[in-house]
Amino acid sequence: MRKLRLAIIQHHPAEGAGRIADWADNHRHQLTHFMAPNSEFPKLADIDGLIILGGPMDVIDNPPWMQKELVLITQAVQLDMPILGICLGSQLLASTLGAKLSTLSTPELGWQTIQFSTGHSLQVPQWHYQGFNFTESKVKIIASSMNWPQQMFHHQRQVGVQFHPEWNAEQIQHLQHAFGEDCPFDVNNEQNDLIQSAQKELEEWFFHLLNSTFK
Repeated sequence: MRKLRLAIIQHHPAEGAGRIADWADNHRHQLTHFMAPNSEFPKLADIDGLIILGGPMDVIDNPPWMQKELVLITQAVQLDMPILGICLGSQLLASTLGAKLSTLSTPELGWQTIQFSTGHSLQVPQWHYQGFNFTESKVKIIASSMNWPQQMFHHQRQVGVQFHPEWNAEQIQHLQHAFGEDCPFDVNNEQNDLIQSAQKELEEWFFHLLNSTFK
């Protein structure tokens, strides 16, 4: 695998790269971080791929910095650049591809089960109140959950996931420190054998996704 220059767009100080940094170190990829509300966005000519993280904002709010981010994502899609959008990032990517965003009747909070179109299921960390909704066949829907039928999509070289495969135990600890009681995770429970097993399986799945997306 060749060494890549990847830009990470972050939307909150506590929502970092998590295990994406571990994967990048393993392959010696270069990660450059951009804090969306406060800094300039990457120049697409300078990078090989784009990773868009989550955040507490709603796409419907659409502040000026988010409008610039949507333009950047649209340009990256037009270039067929590999993109991974996570939670808010997936909603931003989905909106550029024509999806509508809807409020979930039951928010997905904490560890939840998703089901892939292959029949395989996976335990994943969730924290979102809205979801993307594609009504046309522009993208392929890859995963669903009991509360929301569209959890993951694929379009050309772009992937959006509504859940958080980047959240390892350390990242979840950052979230609890930053958000306190609003955080739907209990750090003490993260030491549970079942959750540790789920984290191991999630990491294996996610590293495979990163390898297939950015190559």
